[in-house]
Amino acid sequence: MTTPTHLNGHPRPAPDSTPFDSEGRPDRTTRPPAESTPAPVPPDSAVEELPAPSNPLAVARRLLPDWRNPEGHLTNRRWRGGWMRWNGTSWREVDEEQMRAGMYRRLEHATYSTPGKDGGEPEVREWAPTKQKIANLLDAAGALTLLPADTDAPTWLDREPSELDRSPIVACENGLLRIRDRALLSHTPGFFNLVSVPFAYDPHAQAPAWEAFLADIWPEDPESVAALQEWFGYVLSGRTDQQKILLLTGPPRSGKGTIARVVKELIGKENLAGPTLAGLGSNFGLSTLVGKPLAVISDARLSGDSTAVVERLLTISGEDTIDIDRKYRALWTGKLPTRLMILTNELPHFGDSSGVIAGRFIALSTTISWLGKENTGLTDALTAEMPGILNWALDGLARLEQTGRITEPTASREAVLTMQDTASPTSAFLRERCITGPTHSIPVDNLWAAWRHWAEDNNVRPGTKQLFGRNLLSVVPQLRRARPRSADGQRQATYTGITLDS
Repeated sequence: MTTPTHLNGHPRPAPDSTPFDSEGRPDRTTRPPAESTPAPVPPDSAVEELPAPSNPLAVARRLLPDWRNPEGHLTNRRWRGGWMRWNGTSWREVDEEQMRAGMYRRLEHATYSTPGKDGGEPEVREWAPTKQKIANLLDAAGALTLLPADTDAPTWLDREPSELDRSPIVACENGLLRIRDRALLSHTPGFFNLVSVPFAYDPHAQAPAWEAFLADIWPEDPESVAALQEWFGYVLSGRTDQQKILLLTGPPRSGKGTIARVVKELIGKENLAGPTLAGLGSNFGLSTLVGKPLAVISDARLSGDSTAVVERLLTISGEDTIDIDRKYRALWTGKLPTRLMILTNELPHFGDSSGVIAGRFIALSTTISWLGKENTGLTDALTAEMPGILNWALDGLARLEQTGRITEPTASREAVLTMQDTASPTSAFLRERCITGPTHSIPVDNLWAAWRHWAEDNNVRPGTKQLFGRNLLSVVPQLRRARPRSADGQRQATYTGITLDS
């Protein structure tokens, strides 16, 4: 007997049977039809007649109900060059091959009619899916289910702007948790989210082992604990507006890896990317970040020219639109939802004449090493507290919602300043030797001489006068260069907006 199938290739249940999810498993999240009387089962000879393959849009419209849940929401969408499928708690990207395979199974026994010759009876033909027919049909289905390219997750798809609640939503196993009042809403494909924590929300859960672990790492630095708490909540929320990168520095066995493993368990392993720092600057280096809310870069190391890496870090953290090459797949264009977390034994050196990259970091330092005294059961103990760690992170998110920015510990500001000076010696020279303002001016040669003297004292290559001028302009955008006449009538190259601090 031929079993009718869904558009995704899985068996279509009879009205009185248990529905199936997108992976073919019994779906307990959807409601069964209201009718109590079973619908008649079609005979073995029953086939489905569809529009002709020459009209793929009409075929797609006929099949589209298979892509809706009982409430009428689409569960498959075309988004930024790829296919997204709702899995019951979040949206996941689906390979093009899986979509084609489902179409082949769906149309295997379908037919269509053509007008009979000389006005005779219509002729019934097999739909006979081929590579080209399937490609045309998927293209048409994509047009019917297309999400605008500027749709950024998480967001509501089925609500008017006036109805939107700006409070962050965190998807858990048992519902959509609204942070504003900790209310659990029902899961729905009308909420376009890429992240769902792999456990249920329990408002009473606690995490004593986790809090004790953090107290051991930062015994006298509650600001660092608060910053980490807000960062965890920030990652859960799906927000990218802080435009910050978390940098964890410290000696081996000082807790950096444990923190990374805990956040991986918190958001789910499938939501994590693990690129290398150098790989971000390569041609396909960003492809693994598409659709990933968090990227953890472990043991970060840079060698040689870091210009491309700095550019990518600024683009990702700055919420900029970017084109991403993907092997054997269409170009992806959009804003990455990825928050970056870098683990390293020492402060990285980024070559950035403007020093902007340093300001993107929240730098937390773990100074106590347990090398040789490791607690091998710590990760398992912390994993058992994930519902409590979720509540801990939600408290951090609530505080972030109130303050509007992630806590910047005093130690973090010092580390960021060190990174800025290392990346841009011009910034250090400006801070130590200069003052800026619209009323100040200084001859170019005088400032150049002061820079060369400072560079020699600080073991920095001075470069050329032109390079110094370019770097200076990147740090002081309001700087201007003019050639006013001096008292003796000679024109002299002069910087306006800056002078030496005597």
